[in-house]
Amino acid sequence: MPKSVECFYPGKSFPAISATGSACSLNCKHCSGKYLEGMIPATTPEELVAIAEALAERGAKGFLLSGGVDPSGRVRLADFAPAIEEIKSTTDLRINAHIGLAPSEDIARLVKCGIDSFSVDLYGSDETIREVLGLRAKVEDYFAVLDGLRNAGAQIIAPHICIGVHGGKLRGEAAAIQRLAEFGPKTLVLISLIPTKGTEYAEVAPPNNEAMLSVVKMARMSLPDTKIVLGCMRSKTDRSAEANYVMAGLDGIVLPSNSTVEQLRKDGYSVRKRAVCCSLI
Repeated sequence: MPKSVECFYPGKSFPAISATGSACSLNCKHCSGKYLEGMIPATTPEELVAIAEALAERGAKGFLLSGGVDPSGRVRLADFAPAIEEIKSTTDLRINAHIGLAPSEDIARLVKCGIDSFSVDLYGSDETIREVLGLRAKVEDYFAVLDGLRNAGAQIIAPHICIGVHGGKLRGEAAAIQRLAEFGPKTLVLISLIPTKGTEYAEVAPPNNEAMLSVVKMARMSLPDTKIVLGCMRSKTDRSAEANYVMAGLDGIVLPSNSTVEQLRKDGYSVRKRAVCCSLI
């Protein structure tokens, strides 16, 4: 069977929208709300519909709908359900939603309104959740979101595991992957810590190539039938091992370097380029 890999280039065709603007109740050591600042703010349902209509008119494929979390770790998107229903009924835009620790009633409402895919953060260590995110939640709470989405009939569920989120060190990634194997996901997105200016982890070294490779291999071995993608939210200071990650078991990579694509083609891979979010199968 010929080798193939998907390369994702979302860009302007699949932008990120924040339903809370730059506001977030937490001050996570790896983020501190900095990434919300680069997203399109849409803090009311009316704003979301207007932005979506503009995206559709310019030919966009869809958008990520996310935002800051409340003190419980939830991204409050349920109030936008009627607006999302309108967008899905009047445009061809695909929507990937990041809902955080959403309760079951929110999950049911968001699935029903027509969201195409759900990105779910997963952790394998209660200590990481407490020390990095500052939440009293536990590993089970994040996996409960997966179960809630499946029970509600979500079309696509895309678990995300951030490699090295605990200060650049591996802490719980293996446990998260092993537990995820029981769920049998169709897709898994691996991301990694990005040392970011203005955060407590600004000077922390990101996980090195060996650590990244070990997690990719572990995921491939534990999830043989799952589509595994290296997502956009990762450190890109060293791109030299990207092709090795693919050879170790990745099915896709977001924004690979040009040299990575060239190397993969030299190694016999068929490269399929897509202008959408990697969470969409």
